[in-house]
Amino acid sequence: MNVNMPNFNSATGSWIIHFSELHLSGGANHASDVSSPVPVRKVDPKYSESMRQERIEGEVILYAVIRPDGTVDSIQLVRGIDEKLDANAMSAFSQWKFEPATKEGQPVALEAIVHIPFRIPERR
Repeated sequence: MNVNMPNFNSATGSWIIHFSELHLSGGANHASDVSSPVPVRKVDPKYSESMRQERIEGEVILYAVIRPDGTVDSIQLVRGIDEKLDANAMSAFSQWKFEPATKEGQPVALEAIVHIPFRIPERR
């Protein structure tokens, strides 16, 4: 499951989130039976003007678990670009809240790989 999340509040671009069902024990994965989570609270990471002036940009990639209650947990940095931006991305995503994914009508946990771009807008 994928979600392309436009980031209208800042110049960093769209978040791309890939989800898969979290299996704590063995078993077959039937992802088609799982509904996608829906973001109900989104928080953009801080991207300060000084970082933009220093031309610090790129993509932060995070791993996280979306719990059955819709909260974000177990965030880990997969690939970073700058210590401060990495921390800002992790802090922002930790504040997101989802309408949880469901399987057979019951909320389920999902693993998420989150791509958060930090792009400096083109000056015209």
